[in-house]
Order: sequence, then C-alpha cells, then structure tokens
Amino acid sequence: MVTTFQELCIDIIVEILSYFNVHELFYSFCLLIPCLPKLLVNARVRLHVRSNNSYFIRWILPHIQLTQVYSLNVPARPYNPSIFEFTGLRSLVLYDVDNPLLLLESSNNWPPYYLEHLSLHIRNQDTPSTSSNIGTRVLERAFQLRRLKRFELHESKSSLKMVAMYDQLIFPSAFQSSTIKCLIITVYCNWTTLQSMLNYLPDLRHFRFRSSLNYFETRSPQFCFSLIRTLNLRLDGLQTDNFVSLFRSAPVLRQLRLQCSFTLFKQCQMNLLKSDAWIQLMDTYTPHLKVIEIDLQFRLNNVNGKTIEMINDDLKILNLKINSDSNNGNHCWKMAGIFRRFYSKENLN
Repeated sequence: MVTTFQELCIDIIVEILSYFNVHELFYSFCLLIPCLPKLLVNARVRLHVRSNNSYFIRWILPHIQLTQVYSLNVPARPYNPSIFEFTGLRSLVLYDVDNPLLLLESSNNWPPYYLEHLSLHIRNQDTPSTSSNIGTRVLERAFQLRRLKRFELHESKSSLKMVAMYDQLIFPSAFQSSTIKCLIITVYCNWTTLQSMLNYLPDLRHFRFRSSLNYFETRSPQFCFSLIRTLNLRLDGLQTDNFVSLFRSAPVLRQLRLQCSFTLFKQCQMNLLKSDAWIQLMDTYTPHLKVIEIDLQFRLNNVNGKTIEMINDDLKILNLKINSDSNNGNHCWKMAGIFRRFYSKENLN
C-alpha cells in the first residue's frame, strides 16, 4: 500500500506538478521533494510563471530552464530576466509595455514559434495631445504570428492617453489570413479598423470590441459576425436600424454582451421596448443564443411614469428593466438586465 508522497509513481508526481505555477511548486514541494529542480528538468515539466518578483529571481530562477516555461504572466516592470529568453512560450501576458513593436520584431527564436496566447497592456508614451497609431501597428504584427489563437490588446493603467486604432490594417501581399479564434480589444477602435480586421479573421469565434459611431460616415456600418459564438460589444452612437442588423449578422451566436448608446431612438421603433419584439428578434436571427446581457442608453420623448411601469411589467419575462439615468447631467433612459434562454431537448436537436 502506498503511504507517502515519495512512493507515488513518477508519472503521477509529474502530472501533479504540472497543475502548479513555479511559485507554488517551490513553496509547496521544495522540502517534500529534495530533488525538485532536477526532477523538473529531467521530466521536462511545463512551467507556469505568474510573477518575476524578488523571490522568483533569487530562489527559483537559478534552478529552472527558461525554455521549459510554458506560460509567462509578468504583472509589472522591469522584465527580469529578459522576455526574449523565454523561447518556449505558448502563453505570454505582459503589463506596462512601453515598446510593443520591438517585442513583436522577428529574430532567431522570437516571437516563440508555438505562441498561442498573447495579451499586451500597452503604456503609451506619447503626450496626451498627440495621436498614436501604435495599436494598429501592433495588431498587424500580431495577426501574422502563425500559431496565435488568442490575442488581447489593452491599455495599461499608467498610460497617458487612449491607445486608439483608427487606420486600416495593411499586410504584405503574401499574407492571407490570421489563425486567431479569440480577439479582445479594449482600447478605442473605429469602424474602419474593425471592418479591416474582420477581413483577415475567418476563424474568429470569440470577439470583444469597443467603438464610437458618433462621427462615422452616414452610411450604415456592415456587421459581419457569421461564425462568432461569443460577442462582447461596447458601441457609442448606434442607430436602431444597425441594432437589428447586428442580430441578423450573427446566426450562430451563443452569448451576447452589449453595452451601447443610441443616437436617436425613433418613436416608430418603440417596439424594441416590447418583450415580443426581442423574442422574435432572437428566434428569427440568433436561434442558438443562450445568454444576452444588455446595457442600453437612449432618449424617449413624451413618456411618463405609468408608461415606463407598463414597459417594465412586460419586460419582466426577459429579466430586463428600464430606469432613469442622469449620468453626466444628460437625462436619458437605460435598459439593463441578463436574459437566459432555456431549450428543450427538441430545440437542441
């Protein structure tokens, strides 16, 4: 009968170790397994680094091989040791990045050939009054990583200004498409950039995006979310006509989180405040939609408290509610809530 940890099969021990990051490994097993560093190297255990703090640099770094680091998450600068020494990465998350283009320049073993997940929090060094297209250039280089499946682009809290993306993406003539399946962009991005990037994302399944349509040209933007299953949008200045086309363009959508404001909420489109209209919209265009979370802002003229009470009573079936919203001194209305659809076995088949 096995009675101690040391008596376990080596394969089981290695399997157990693979579930911990390096800090947890050395905190928890360095006394239990005296030959831990040698075991990690000989068994080629995939290592997960979640911090490059002083403990890591002094007590862990001398006992591991950087080529065995499978995922790296560095929450603060300075990056010590150099990021470029981790050539076996599958996942890389960096904060406070001041030169992301340098990070994506090709060299002998960089970017890592098998990199699948890349998340960058950019710190923009430009002055607040100066525009920057660094986000667009970063996006272009990330799209060309041959095995990348997930890409995230954020703004560091220490950034001086928003890292805006307002240009059309430009690629070499030989570039056809990206392998990215999950794209998260929380920096500001205009509609031209969005349409440009969607042209190169045939396998996109999960998408998070924000934009403003306040100063967009008068023609309606064309949504194209034909294969997307999870959609998280923040849109400012949306028109109600475009709102309907959003559903029409996402036939296989499973989850939708929508935060937006409408430029004009026409009286003739008051049917969007009725539960039947929402149910018909989902049944017609997004039959697979399971969860919808909305936060909509709009103006309504000539409405009173009794009208709002009647609308809310009708919307209870969708777990939605309209409330008055006076943020920033502008009086408007907000519809918010989370609706989950449940399917019978017949629906699922």
